[in-house]
Amino acid sequence: MTAALGGAVNTIAALCEFTGGKRTFISLLFSGLSIGSIAALAALGFLLMQKATGVISFAQGDMITLGAYIAIWWMRDRDAPWLLAYVLTLVMMFGIGIVLERVAYAPLKGRSIHVVVIATLGAALVIRAIIALWQDTTPTSLFSPLKGRDPVKIGGAAIPPVKIAVFVVTLVVVAVMIAVFNRTQFGRQVRAIAADRETARMHGVAATKMSMIAFGLSTALAGLAGILIGPTQNVDLTLGFGAMLAGFSAAILGGFGSLGGVVIGGFMIGLSEQIVGGYCLSEYKSAFPYVLMLIVIAVRPQGLFSRGAAHGRL
Repeated sequence: MTAALGGAVNTIAALCEFTGGKRTFISLLFSGLSIGSIAALAALGFLLMQKATGVISFAQGDMITLGAYIAIWWMRDRDAPWLLAYVLTLVMMFGIGIVLERVAYAPLKGRSIHVVVIATLGAALVIRAIIALWQDTTPTSLFSPLKGRDPVKIGGAAIPPVKIAVFVVTLVVVAVMIAVFNRTQFGRQVRAIAADRETARMHGVAATKMSMIAFGLSTALAGLAGILIGPTQNVDLTLGFGAMLAGFSAAILGGFGSLGGVVIGGFMIGLSEQIVGGYCLSEYKSAFPYVLMLIVIAVRPQGLFSRGAAHGRL
């Protein structure tokens, strides 16, 4: 699979050299990696929650939006330095995730999964209404210390530092998540619950505690995605919706059990949109990731990287 992906990238690079030059390709590549990073973070949130609770939360998109607005509130209304504002935002989002678990998931344990999913959709609508009442519906912007900085020259292409930062931060988060899943007690317990929830409970795994932590971490990841995407575009009530769809598509592409798979799926989403869309049918480029998802579902319904999912390994 890795060799096939490498061959595909080399083929695309050769075609791009022929059609638009190296500079154009590098620019589109970093745009794709930036978009793919946000999709990967959203997909990680889906994966973590699904593994620990069996639930897919469709409040994830509005949590991304909320994370961006909380960071704006800390800096604009509370005059917090940007780094402190970002940290406080992530802490608040973790707490909000725990509240969401207590309100939208815990009372519905044992009910049909469809009931729980509908509850998360209801929570998403409530969150969006709260944001509108709290911050108004006028688009705003999120400060980043890298916003407005001179672009970095890579292979002759001018790459905005914000895009590089989004990619680097995502790689760091992925590395931390892999370490957490594979080397900590929490990760082992989540994997045990994912493999067999009832057996894990009989062996003393605190499923309730795990679900609360999973909701908190998943929501914190959504908040981080909001912080990263906020400086790159206008922040409004629909900010997180596209990122949520991309993240869900990435999770399907990678296979809903593989940590590394959903991350690769996220980058596939971003690269297919930017590179393919950048060279042909650019007005329809936002549809390319979902066409790719449908093709994968038709050919391999379990996802591209579903093997080894229970262990959360790459």
